[in-house]
Amino acid sequence: MNRMKLATVASLLLLASGGVQAAKDEVFATGKPLAEQLQRIDVDMNDGKTYSELKLEDRSRVREALGRMRITLERFPQEASIPAAAKTDLFNDQQIVNTVLTQAREDSRLICRREKATGSNFAVTQCLTLAQRERMKNDAQLQMNKAQRVGNFSN
Repeated sequence: MNRMKLATVASLLLLASGGVQAAKDEVFATGKPLAEQLQRIDVDMNDGKTYSELKLEDRSRVREALGRMRITLERFPQEASIPAAAKTDLFNDQQIVNTVLTQAREDSRLICRREKATGSNFAVTQCLTLAQRERMKNDAQLQMNKAQRVGNFSN
C-alpha cells in the first residue's frame, strides 16, 4: 500500500514539473507587454540561428499570426481595452506561434555525440541539429529501400 502511495505522489510530482517546464518553454511569457514580445520574436526569426530549421510554410504561418496580432494591438493600444472576441483571436494566434516556434526551437537544438568511424578506434565529435539527424536518418532509410527494390547500391 505504501508503494502505491509513493508511486502516486511521484507521478503527481512528475506531472507538475512537466507542466512547469512546458510553461517555461513557451515563446510568449506572461506578464510582459505583447508588443515587446512580438518584436523579440521577429529578431529571433531573422537572426538565422534561433529558428533555422523552420520550414517555409511554418515560417509564413507564424508571420501571418504575428501580423494579425500586430493589427489587433494597433487597433487597441491599451491591452486592457481589447474586446473579448479580439482577445480570443489574439490567444489563438499566440497558440499558433507557440506551437510552431517551440517545435522549431527543439528541432534547431544542437546535439553532439562522440562516434567511432567504421574501421577506426578514434572517436570523433559530431555535432548536428536534431532536424539534420532526422533528415540523415530518413535519407539513409530511403537509400536502403531503393537498394533493396532495385538491387544495386549507388553512392
